[in-house]
Amino acid sequence: MPYVEDGRELIRVAFEHGFALPAFNVCSAEMVRACVEAADEAQAPIIVQTYPTDLEQVPADVMVALVRALAARTDAPILLHLDHGRDFAMALQCLRAGYGSVMFDGAGRQLDEVIEQTSRVAEAAHAMGAAVEVAAESFNHGSSTSSRPEEVARLFLEAGADMVAVSVGSEHGRASALDLGRLRSIAERVHRPLVLHGGSGISDPDVEQAIASGVVKVNIGTALYRTLRAVWEGSAEAANHRVVYATARERLREVALGRIRAMTAERSRSNCSDARR
Repeated sequence: MPYVEDGRELIRVAFEHGFALPAFNVCSAEMVRACVEAADEAQAPIIVQTYPTDLEQVPADVMVALVRALAARTDAPILLHLDHGRDFAMALQCLRAGYGSVMFDGAGRQLDEVIEQTSRVAEAAHAMGAAVEVAAESFNHGSSTSSRPEEVARLFLEAGADMVAVSVGSEHGRASALDLGRLRSIAERVHRPLVLHGGSGISDPDVEQAIASGVVKVNIGTALYRTLRAVWEGSAEAANHRVVYATARERLREVALGRIRAMTAERSRSNCSDARR
């Protein structure tokens, strides 16, 4: 079962065995292939995920077909996830296409509305055999706010989320230090799987501490995008486009492999058999 149909099982295994899944934002065949090849080399499970605008580059059904085909070449479990889903319609589109997990982004909304909307997404996702992530805060610089333990608890208990993305210091596209005390207070309140966004800027020691507090998913986007940009900018003398794509894929694979190893690849590898069931 290299392609994970139901993300809930993989999340359960990560939470119970104390490791985190790097969740790589992708929008092309080269990016997907690089991440899957890194997972295969490490023999560790990963998540590949698409942002809403990524679906404009590769539609959901095409992305599912691509990830399925590449996942079939490895024994490492590969989960496909919708990142920052805007609404119920987008979540349903991805679920119908075959995604094993979807996110509802409730940033900027009142908590009661986030709970209501997430409940709707969760009802559909669980009926279709998939996981649900939710966030109630923004992770963008200048608009991020800290998560409160009692509100995170409501997102699990009342909204039916399988994972909650918490705002504890990390921000999209920036180096950041986690508020580990706040993260621990949330973990002690909920005892459920947590998610960090802005993972490209979080130090390895902070990631290790976060995993110990129940973080099972860490999003990685900027590290891949910056790597890809550097390849394009340095490709003026390349013989042809095939060389550029091959170079990009290899550089991206190296970045992804480093992130997998930083998130306790040994523990995730030893428990891959559970995730394949």
